[in-house]
Amino acid sequence: MTAPLLSIQNLGVAYGSGRDRRFVLRGAGFDLAPGQVMAIVGESGSGKSTLVRAVAGLATPAEGRIMFEGVALPPLGKRSKAMLHGIQMVFQDPGASLNPRQSIRTVLEEPLIVVGRLDGAARRRRVEELMDLVHLDRRLLDLRPSALSGGQKQRVAIARALSMEPRLLIADEALSALDFANQDKVSALLLELKDRLNLAMLFVSHDMRSVRRMADHVCVIEGGQVVEQGPVAEVLYHPKSAYTQLLLAAALNPAAALADPRLSAALEAGGPITDEALAGVMDIIGANALMQEQSPS
Repeated sequence: MTAPLLSIQNLGVAYGSGRDRRFVLRGAGFDLAPGQVMAIVGESGSGKSTLVRAVAGLATPAEGRIMFEGVALPPLGKRSKAMLHGIQMVFQDPGASLNPRQSIRTVLEEPLIVVGRLDGAARRRRVEELMDLVHLDRRLLDLRPSALSGGQKQRVAIARALSMEPRLLIADEALSALDFANQDKVSALLLELKDRLNLAMLFVSHDMRSVRRMADHVCVIEGGQVVEQGPVAEVLYHPKSAYTQLLLAAALNPAAALADPRLSAALEAGGPITDEALAGVMDIIGANALMQEQSPS
């Protein structure tokens, strides 16, 4: 059996102190092997981004531990260069993550200069290789981010993350700011890179369509607690948790979910999942399955 690249063990993250201390994530745990994609799903405020921020070192665990390549990850300031390079992150808004005053060439060269492993000529070659890797025309290198489309900017952000040759890539809602066409193209690119580079990924999303396409495994978080996890086919097609079923119903037919009084309150408030709401969920899931059965092959 392949040893896990990443192991999350009883992870908890809290904010505040004393009586004001509040856990936003508690008891999270899973393993991720090299080359696997784990989708982290849940509504806004569920704790999914907190989990990956803790892995990246941007949030400090209050309990539990994060193991990376068999070593416990310390706080960000105490991580070795190998740890820092081994885990890279791509954020939701590609425009905000790129310096508008820098050319794309400078954006990609800067991390390589900080690392100091390559001389000028080798660094320029590496930048061109990164552009090729994310399928961007090298002629874009001398442009600034404002001249690029949203999809192109996100490819640059991915290329910058890959410049450190990570073993784990964290994509925190990396598709949600893109239109549908670019979502499909960038998700296809991420899958290509996963296979080509044997990258493991944590893929944070609220879009079940993207999750179904991208992930090998799924971890569903509600109110800071993991309520369900497993292989993507098992979780998406045979969900056990009422919360997972609610998310699926909203994804399958959002208009019907919002129009159904049994569901609308639960969707707006994030729960609780009453028996009436669960009945509405099953109606939508059942109607979707019936439409698939009746559609021409």
